[in-house]
Amino acid sequence: MSYQIYTTKGIVLSERPVREADRVYNILTRDFGLMRVSALGTRKESSKLRGHIEPFSLAYISLVRGKEHWRATSAEYIRNIPATPSVARPLSLLEKLIQGEVSHPELFDAIEEYLESDETTLVSRILFHLGYLKEEDLNLDKKALIRAINDGLQSSHLA
Repeated sequence: MSYQIYTTKGIVLSERPVREADRVYNILTRDFGLMRVSALGTRKESSKLRGHIEPFSLAYISLVRGKEHWRATSAEYIRNIPATPSVARPLSLLEKLIQGEVSHPELFDAIEEYLESDETTLVSRILFHLGYLKEEDLNLDKKALIRAINDGLQSSHLA
């Protein structure tokens, strides 16, 4: 049986160990949205994926769709994302706000573009692309923008 291999750009948001040598990753991909991807043997030193898909990294990831879940077959590391709190908190917020595999290419591009910016800017771009902020909110001064962000989070029932 042959499988279709899909390759997409992704930001690895988090991982958790499974069984003796495997991991399950939450990856925000440009083409498929937020995905839960299993990778077999990545905790072994000899794994070809080890080091290419670590939390807070940007990579091209090749995936196959199994009967029940996605599986990573290969990855090409692009760059590390600084794991500072100003980046880690917005990326963990993504895992709460995005449900299911729905493509958000504009959101992915905005996150990639604003990763080096301050936390307020990154969160505002995330909330804008998910529909929790209006476009005019992005032009507010910092204090008003923080208020708009808090209102957007309040409306999501996550704050």
